[in-house]
Amino acid sequence: MELKKKSFLSSDHLHMNDILTDLADSLPFKSIFALQEIERLTPALLDQLGEQERRELESFQHEKRRREYASSRRLLRQLAGEWGVTGEGFLVCKNELGNPFAETSSTRFEVSIAHTDRVVFGGLSSSEPIGIDVEPLNRKVSDRVRSRMMHPVERQNGLDIPTIRLWTVKEAYIKLRGQGLRLNMNEVCVQRKGEDFVVAPDRDKTAKICSFAYRGHWLAVAFYL
Repeated sequence: MELKKKSFLSSDHLHMNDILTDLADSLPFKSIFALQEIERLTPALLDQLGEQERRELESFQHEKRRREYASSRRLLRQLAGEWGVTGEGFLVCKNELGNPFAETSSTRFEVSIAHTDRVVFGGLSSSEPIGIDVEPLNRKVSDRVRSRMMHPVERQNGLDIPTIRLWTVKEAYIKLRGQGLRLNMNEVCVQRKGEDFVVAPDRDKTAKICSFAYRGHWLAVAFYL
């Protein structure tokens, strides 16, 4: 999938006519994505949270985690607002495995969230599960880490992409599967398919992962074909 680079998303407003809109338009189901800077804990930001979210925010001891949480919840609400879903009727929850989803009184949305120290990347789907990840382009990863995360078939086929890009591709797939730490990266076999990647387990659904550089970051979005 060929994507054109356009303007970065500001923390004040979602400019949906950009590379992430092109991505959403290319998927076989209704979806929406945004990348924003992590915000300070201002009154305006806190006012975006519902009562349950405020209680969860208060349970975090570290300021960094609190900012990540509040920024991601605001971002997801902004995405939902693009679909006409507004107010406290939109609630972000977690299932028994700790994976996020969102719901209103009548509708459930699939959700995926990722962040670095500086930005939060969020995705919302109207029906199908998604998995996403983001990492800085310049993040350094040791050769030892690359060796530990490589699947034997990837070594055999010579999958030659930057290690941090491969990390985001695998992490997005793991989030799509919803298995967290129960699935190791070296168990995920990534294959190149044009500009994108696929993971095709023997007894499971094939997933496609769109991977691209955007404003100093590698972004990856995984979904089932």
